[in-house]
Amino acid sequence: MRGLFLVAYACSGLAGLIYQVTWTRLLTLYMGQTTAAACTVVTAFMGGLAGGALLGGRFAPRLTPRRALYAYAAVECLVALIALILPLELSALKPVLVWSYRDGAPGLLFPAVRLFSCLIVIFIPALALGATFPLAAHWFVRDPGQVGRAGGVLYAANSTGAALGALAAGFALIPAIGLSGTTSLQADWRSPARCS
Repeated sequence: MRGLFLVAYACSGLAGLIYQVTWTRLLTLYMGQTTAAACTVVTAFMGGLAGGALLGGRFAPRLTPRRALYAYAAVECLVALIALILPLELSALKPVLVWSYRDGAPGLLFPAVRLFSCLIVIFIPALALGATFPLAAHWFVRDPGQVGRAGGVLYAANSTGAALGALAAGFALIPAIGLSGTTSLQADWRSPARCS
């Protein structure tokens, strides 16, 4: 069971980095092809991961290991659902962006609205992604004397999947099947039925 969980957690890392690359590409359509746009996505993603890890770290010790596993699976399913609806969220933002542009004279309103809306869209799923490690670790680490070793193995599996996800998204998936196809595929990979 623990070996299968490591595979599932590697799938989580794979999907997580595919999300980041895909969301960066999607949001540059709304924010422009600039360094600021890419920085906004990375900031929201990393900030969400940190916030989720903090919240998950406070919540996970209150659960039994079995409930931590169930919570982990629920959070993974939530992230998959959010990934599927994220393009719809971005489409729903178009009227807000049009309103904030105000007939070609946006001033500071347009960049502020664009920045804030993109931060929120990315921060919330990243928050859920960040909560997965403490929940997974609470289930996976059985022996308090082996916290470093078991936690390291878990983190290594996730990081390996993440590295493969970044490569797959940038060099294979997006060029081959586009942004919406990649989004659908990554949500399918995150499915607990596929990974566990």
